Amino acid sequence: MAAAMALALLWPSIPFSATNAAPGPVLQQAQQRGVLKVALRSYSRPSLPGEPLPPEPDSFDWTLAQWLGQQLQIKVEAVPTNEADVVLSGITEEQLAADQQTPSGYADEALQLVALKKQLPQWQGIAPGGWHLLLPAFLKSDAASPTVCAGTGVVSAAALQRRGLRPQIAPSAIHAVSDFLAGKCDLLAESPATLDRLLTQDSWRFYARLGGHFSTQGKAHITLRAPDSQSQQWLQQTLRQWRSSGQQQRALASRVSTIALEASLLEDGAICH
Repeated sequence: MAAAMALALLWPSIPFSATNAAPGPVLQQAQQRGVLKVALRSYSRPSLPGEPLPPEPDSFDWTLAQWLGQQLQIKVEAVPTNEADVVLSGITEEQLAADQQTPSGYADEALQLVALKKQLPQWQGIAPGGWHLLLPAFLKSDAASPTVCAGTGVVSAAALQRRGLRPQIAPSAIHAVSDFLAGKCDLLAESPATLDRLLTQDSWRFYARLGGHFSTQGKAHITLRAPDSQSQQWLQQTLRQWRSSGQQQRALASRVSTIALEASLLEDGAICH
């Protein structure tokens, strides 16, 4: 979290007046309180053997939370869901009232699979974008479905199941990477940018992409604690600004770098889960 906070401080401030919509009742109450209470994904980071760390907020979620607080000109506090003004939980398929969550999401909505090279032929029958998808059902392979590791909020279990996969959802992306490298699942599902970075590392030379990109079929909505159309419109405009200003891309790039670094440390045995 400290790294995410430092990154946020280095980014240029953009004035609150950049959006046309004004905060609604939920966010106005946060302004009056002087603190935006945000629930977000949290988990323990990799650490030295025998020295487990307490759970910390996901750095990508925390960076967006800091951005929202900056636009409201108030502090941000990470809290449990039942105490939050706003919830950031990554990609889900949960549909709430239209005035309780943003229509668009804040996270990457493209995914790709990776597998051991020697196992690629075994899983071609489920490769995204493959010719086999055009076959009628009775001609498709009835081979056992592969297991796939994915981090919480990266994709929903239901979306993976619809692709004929057996999801194993880990607490975070790096936990999913760790489980995959340990052989606890056949495939890893992550963003194309993350896999691009991981596959450049020498220790990943035995792995390769399986098929093309595919959609998460869900969105990482920003969710309000209660329906509030005015606050929802403000959040949507602020999210649009977060993208257009380049802040989202920087946060995504930082996420990729963090996962790649932690993965390399895991492989070296310098840290563990």
